[in-house]
Amino acid sequence: METFYLKYGGTKLYFGVNAIKNLEREVSGIEHATIVTGKQSARRSGALDDIKNILKEKNIEYDIFDRIKPNPTVEMADELAEYIWKKSSDCMVAVGGGSIIDTAKVSSVIALSGGCARDYLKGKTAKRSLPLYAVNLTHGTGSEIDRFAVLTDGIHKIGISSRYPDVSIDDPRYTLTLPENQTIFTSIDAFFHAYEAVTATTSNKFVETLSIESAKLIGESLPREQTTDEKEKLLYASMIAGISLDMSPAHIVHAIEHALSGLNPELPHGCGLAIVGARSIYWIHRHSENSGKILQALLSKKIDSPEDAEKSFREFLRSVGFEETLDDYGFSRDDFRDVEKILFEDLKYFLKRVDFRFTPEMLHDVLEKSLY
Repeated sequence: METFYLKYGGTKLYFGVNAIKNLEREVSGIEHATIVTGKQSARRSGALDDIKNILKEKNIEYDIFDRIKPNPTVEMADELAEYIWKKSSDCMVAVGGGSIIDTAKVSSVIALSGGCARDYLKGKTAKRSLPLYAVNLTHGTGSEIDRFAVLTDGIHKIGISSRYPDVSIDDPRYTLTLPENQTIFTSIDAFFHAYEAVTATTSNKFVETLSIESAKLIGESLPREQTTDEKEKLLYASMIAGISLDMSPAHIVHAIEHALSGLNPELPHGCGLAIVGARSIYWIHRHSENSGKILQALLSKKIDSPEDAEKSFREFLRSVGFEETLDDYGFSRDDFRDVEKILFEDLKYFLKRVDFRFTPEMLHDVLEKSLY
């Protein structure tokens, strides 16, 4: 796949091997940058060294904020915003997956528009934001090309329409160091971005085209040895699924996962989606013609009944090495009521995005079938 450039929403995105080189001209005129990342992935992938070299060559001063963790909290976003303000940074360079890019989005808004992260989760409107460059390290987030950000406030994991990055880099070389489980988790995350986008009431022909192509590439590439070529296909699949999600937001599967990982932040996002996804597909397939289309693209076979949809997706998960359950993360039937309360009170807006009524009974069925 050749390197290319596209403009979507407010983002200029460079895609392909060595796409990071385009950052050189994009940071011209910057005097001070804050690099935002976690403890390991940016260093392990080589992305951090590449970015530091570019900034040094351009005589740009920089600091590194490396305290972002998975399932980031409002406190992390506030801490980062204060750090940026004290350093008088001209821009932020977010290096990582969804957790890091999402946190940087919100912090870039706080830095120039004031308030705190909780204000924006409650509906505060941003007036200005600091320039944000996103260097994506996973093939699952979509956050490098969409406007959404997800933060956790207490036990509540909340997604908001925040902002688009100004510039994003999708360089598949940086995904080669993903651990095997993260390769699976992030790919499944990308699939559910595509699946939920195309089965939502807001879907359209363009979303359908992108989502089905994304699923096809994931189905072809995930079971194979992860060469640069396969990573490039998975990264492209994730990126176009991110556009689908931006146009037609997620619903039931993401809502359930948000409730679960809000209760237990140790549950990785893509893992949670995979755990509850199969039985969720059963219910969604009963009401969506597009479910069959996208599952056929993923699995390379015709899917008819809801039972076949669930069974075939479970078989796909096993074929790529995924067999985790809610029990593995300490959940039990005692947690079902807490999940129900969060879902139907705090996250009920997700459920309005499908054309059928998702009931508490359906939720309990999904959780029960995902427990062991």
